[in-house]
Formats: sequence, structure tokens, C-alpha cells
Amino acid sequence: MSTETLQRSSVITETYPHKVSEKKDMSPKKVNIEVLKKRVFEEKKRERFQNRVLVGMFCLTIAILGYIVV
Repeated sequence: MSTETLQRSSVITETYPHKVSEKKDMSPKKVNIEVLKKRVFEEKKRERFQNRVLVGMFCLTIAILGYIVV
């Protein structure tokens, strides 16, 4: 029973560092700030556009309801 646990733990310790080292290689070393700024700008631009469309649809709905009622 004790030899099984020793063999099992040795297998785990051998494969674990290998997986950790693969993860480290996949991460980028440097980050480009300009790319991040551009992403944030594009996201804000999209949100502003969506808000404008939402307000426009609301106003259009109120106008159509006002026209139908009167």
C-alpha cells in the first residue's frame, strides 16, 4: 500500500511542473498600452451608440403613441 502512494505521488510531481511551465510560455511578456486604450475607446463608443439608439427608439415610440391617441 505504501509503495502505491509513493509511485502515484512521483507521477504527479513529474507531470505537474511540466504543465505549469507550458502555461508560463503562453502568457505574453509585454502589453501594448495603445492597444488597450483603443479597446476601451471602441467599447465606450459602442456603448454611446447603443444608448443613443435606445433613447431615439423611446422618443419615437412616445411620438407614435401621441399621434395615435390624438
